[in-house]
Amino acid sequence: MSYRFVKLLDAATDQTLVEPNWEGILECVDLIRGKEVPVKDAIKAIQKRYHNSNPHVAHHALMVLEACVKNCGKKFIAEIATKEFMEDLKSLVISNPQANVRTKILELIQCWTSAFKGISEYKIVEDTHSLLKMNGFEFPPIDEAKAMFLAESAPDWAEGDNCYRCRVEFGVFTRKHHCRACGQIFCDKCSNKQMLLPQFGIEKKVRVCEACFDKKTVQQQPKVNF
Repeated sequence: MSYRFVKLLDAATDQTLVEPNWEGILECVDLIRGKEVPVKDAIKAIQKRYHNSNPHVAHHALMVLEACVKNCGKKFIAEIATKEFMEDLKSLVISNPQANVRTKILELIQCWTSAFKGISEYKIVEDTHSLLKMNGFEFPPIDEAKAMFLAESAPDWAEGDNCYRCRVEFGVFTRKHHCRACGQIFCDKCSNKQMLLPQFGIEKKVRVCEACFDKKTVQQQPKVNF
């Protein structure tokens, strides 16, 4: 287990947090995407945090889990769409007296059920949803935007020694950055824009390249009819 991941996870799920620690959450996501921590180990660490008796710690850990499912690819999803993992979540819903923790788990299962609908290898998620419903648990209204993350999955990260746009070589004084919208690598100057990426479960403005920023800006502009 990566010591750095554990420290970042602790910071992202600290019981004193009033608002989500998006910096910490995204750094946890980055370590998993960058293969600096094995997926199985990361999931076990996150599970340990949302089993914490403190409801604030548990709720923040579930937010980390949500971000990882939306951003860490099919390998991460395959590990959560298992009988063992879903049984653990189901038992937590049944046994946890904390309403905010229980509601968040139900929200995640509802979202995943919609996102994975029709995908046979993820059927255990839908089965868990049905069992909880049969046991009288009420699920929150589905947020279609949150369930669209499979259609708009987070991009794989490119690697290289030069900025994708200006071709400057990375080094001690020129750091590489990934655009969170397209996954390409850029220097600071070519990726100094920021925008929200709700389709990836990221609820704060993050670094993107100029091309992705401009594309989004054009999409948001009202159409003018002549």
